[in-house]
Amino acid sequence: MRLDFSSIPIKIKAFSDQPMAFCEPQSISFMSAIIELIAIETGSRQARERWQAAQLRNLVKHAAAKSAFWKQRIGPRRADNVEFTSLPFLTRNQVREQVESEGALQPETPVKIRRNATSGSTGVPIGFFASEMNSQYNLVRSITQYFLEGRDLSLNRVRLRPNRASAKDGFSVQRSSFWLGSLEHFIRSGTNRHIEYFHPNWKLLRKELESEPVGYLIAQDAMVETMLQHFGLAFFKRAGVAMWIPIADGVSQKSREIFASLDIPVRATYSAEEVGTIGAECDKCPGHYHIATSNVIVEVDGNESIGHVGERVGRVLVTHLHSYATPFIRYDIGDLASLADRCDCGHDGPTLSNVFGRSKNLLKHADGHLSIFYVRGQELHNLAKFDEYRIRQVDVKTIIVEIGGGTSLSPEEVAALGGLIRSHAGEDFEVEVRLVAKIDWGHRVKRLAYQSEVMT
Repeated sequence: MRLDFSSIPIKIKAFSDQPMAFCEPQSISFMSAIIELIAIETGSRQARERWQAAQLRNLVKHAAAKSAFWKQRIGPRRADNVEFTSLPFLTRNQVREQVESEGALQPETPVKIRRNATSGSTGVPIGFFASEMNSQYNLVRSITQYFLEGRDLSLNRVRLRPNRASAKDGFSVQRSSFWLGSLEHFIRSGTNRHIEYFHPNWKLLRKELESEPVGYLIAQDAMVETMLQHFGLAFFKRAGVAMWIPIADGVSQKSREIFASLDIPVRATYSAEEVGTIGAECDKCPGHYHIATSNVIVEVDGNESIGHVGERVGRVLVTHLHSYATPFIRYDIGDLASLADRCDCGHDGPTLSNVFGRSKNLLKHADGHLSIFYVRGQELHNLAKFDEYRIRQVDVKTIIVEIGGGTSLSPEEVAALGGLIRSHAGEDFEVEVRLVAKIDWGHRVKRLAYQSEVMT
């Protein structure tokens, strides 16, 4: 094993001037957390699994003590000695039930608790609580991946994120000179740009992106495909994209092939709003995700496995080891995948592949061009009450919105829902809002909130 910092751009004033000291306290704390996560995820398997078992016992014991909902699920057994796999799967509706009836299971002090909500990309959005520790972990884990792969920390980073509240040109830009969290005084990184967009002025957006090298591009697959359409293939090299890190949805094979032709690596992160990072794509085996074992335990249910691309895939169940405010234990995240005990690259840890069901948010217009279509479930819930919904593009001019479980929709609600969809899709679409007793999902295990029936 070799551990050195010869390739890391350490600042001239990185080390402390104080007697009998090495680094500044804030740098020590952050680097320590990174090293801890690397040790857990790449070190001794036996030590890791023992640590996970202890964390799981702590979480289950906490849930049983703080929640009537969880006490009932666990039953009369001792909470600190429960056979993990004997617990029932946790559904979205059950999470909603627990949150609405009991609130957060962790007090506001000594840690801060915030309420979050999922986007609703796989059905009805759910609210949940998370602690400040969860936010801190997510930040540290995202940066840890750069250390795990030996990525160049001196490169710039650009994060593209959809947001309806963007500026008059359809996008806004926040700049900072650093993107490595509390390592600001220790390591010299590139600049950071956080760009929020909604129907952007593509000419101005391209000018902004080309104003300085992009470096690490963090963006959804749908956004990248639309950029390809508007900017062309050569743009990504011209703009200095060193790596594309897809987020939120899957990566199409077409996109992977395009970036391979440009010699730009693609490194996806598999995550969910409820639990944070689930896995990081292997740098040697594309499409295989090393589980973030410092954060989650992942199972794949084989009882209802189905064939997909020549492999058997099943429901992905995630246990978030740090979910004390709203416990996620054996949570059905809504995706399908295959699970292996280790990766072909040699990584000695659980690895997911054939991850199936991530939504692809693209619309096809009558003139053949594509546009991004991303509607958060919460936006619809702000306009009407219902149990579930589905949005379908049925042809190049028509979008159907199915509202399930609601008792009625007023003309004003119908108009508001239609207006919301058109604001995202464009005025060239007819929007039909249908109230149904229950949405017919057919035999699909994955219930996608949006699907295009005209995309090929």
